[in-house]
Amino acid sequence: MRRVAALLILLGAAALAHADAPTFTFGGETYLKKFEAQGLAPNAQVEFGLASESLEGWTRLVTLHSFAQGGNDAGRAAAALANLVRENYKGAPLRLMTSAQSAEAIIDFLISAPNSDVMEFNVFKYAPAGDGLIAFQFARRIRFGEVDGAALREIRERAVSEVAQYDMAPVRAFFGREK
Repeated sequence: MRRVAALLILLGAAALAHADAPTFTFGGETYLKKFEAQGLAPNAQVEFGLASESLEGWTRLVTLHSFAQGGNDAGRAAAALANLVRENYKGAPLRLMTSAQSAEAIIDFLISAPNSDVMEFNVFKYAPAGDGLIAFQFARRIRFGEVDGAALREIRERAVSEVAQYDMAPVRAFFGREK
């Protein structure tokens, strides 16, 4: 009985600790703040994962980025990331989409690390924020064989569509950045 009581107290303490952590909602799921990169000032990077997953074992991850330096050209930032992906993951499928109307840019790519049984796709949406940029990133990891190619394409296309439609106002608000 004492073990059960101790477990309940521990679970309650963990729930209270999570209750204070910032959350972010995307794609009908709520993500809990798991990590904030240090030493990037004046830039920032904050990662949000599902409450049920560890940061190391995530399957879905939302990352918010703030770039205070380097200008506010979203298309240029997305193109720079595309070049990095091409250099580091030869042949990785990627798409780059820009919108002159919104001044936003989206890049999505699919990668897998050598000797890994995991594929990862990422969708970044960059948007101007004052003299800098903000970015919203959705990433998903899938083990080889977990889904077939058609299902992976459907999951990826849905994520790209959701990110494309995503209003960047919550990201701006999170970092206190104006348009």
